[in-house]
Amino acid sequence: MRRAVVTIAVGGAAGVAAVAATRRIRRARATDDRWHSVTVNREPEEVGPQPQPLHDLGEAIQVRVRPAPGGRGTEIAARCVEAGPDAVRALRRALRETRTLVETGEVLLPDAPPTTRRTPLGAPLAYATRHGRQEGRL
Repeated sequence: MRRAVVTIAVGGAAGVAAVAATRRIRRARATDDRWHSVTVNREPEEVGPQPQPLHDLGEAIQVRVRPAPGGRGTEIAARCVEAGPDAVRALRRALRETRTLVETGEVLLPDAPPTTRRTPLGAPLAYATRHGRQEGRL
């Protein structure tokens, strides 16, 4: 009897988690056209209307450059004209590159290669290094 109750409870929790994850994914797909933004520690005059990494994306994006709230530099916001997972990844990468380019004068990259030979244990690190600028928080 006790085992059945535990099994039902675990199954119910797994079902709730699956529904929540599905809703989160649907919401994320529905908001692919949202504005993504970064704050850089420079005045708007120093940033210009469209920094180079964003300029390279051309007409595929819309860009807003304005003073950040509280006098904390400049807020650069951009969104994809036609949303899709690859377009959003390219936009996020361009925003990260823009931030490092504006603040330091160069696009900072991780040291490569992290190891001299590929190993199964190093595969997750290699993947994260390749795709790290496309996902996650800005």
